[in-house]
Amino acid sequence: MQPLTTANIFNIQRFCLHDGPGIRTIIFFKGCPLRCKWCSNPESQSFLPELLYHSRLCIHCGICEKVCPSQAITLNDKGVRIDQSKCQRHGTCVEECPSGALTIAGESLSINSIIKIVVLDRHYYENSGGGVTLSGGEPFAQPEAAIELLRACKLEGFHTAVETCGHFDSGIVRKLDGLVDLFLLMLRKSIQQLIRPVLE
Repeated sequence: MQPLTTANIFNIQRFCLHDGPGIRTIIFFKGCPLRCKWCSNPESQSFLPELLYHSRLCIHCGICEKVCPSQAITLNDKGVRIDQSKCQRHGTCVEECPSGALTIAGESLSINSIIKIVVLDRHYYENSGGGVTLSGGEPFAQPEAAIELLRACKLEGFHTAVETCGHFDSGIVRKLDGLVDLFLLMLRKSIQQLIRPVLE
């Protein structure tokens, strides 16, 4: 038996209203080939899991600095500083942080485990005309996982949408026939101005 395809995901957000029609579940893929300054999800850019610090939750207790086996965390007057080059993402600091100020963005999930979450909201999709949106990051930077997830969603009868920067191998497009109902293409303003006359 072949191993199940996995995807590197940094968030699964349920009950969303702004990334396609109806009530949706958004699957955020980790990793993007671009580094746009206006990126809504900068934590999605790296393909590797990352330790994130939420300063508004920090109580400056210093526990994270003490328990970090890689000595990647230091605490100063401004809060926690993370040396990502040292961080091995053991997760000890996340487990020990009493205020939830530290989280790890990015984990490997099987397509089956993602679908188990997605199907919980079938009733909402059916009654609102919603479905599932793949976002990120760039979903097609993990093409096999994105295509398998779209296929699994279609087998469940769900509407599918993909938010993409459009920066992926064009050969993938041929494999998407019948799998994507809506593309949400994120373009730079200068590119939009360039192509608008063509579209009109």
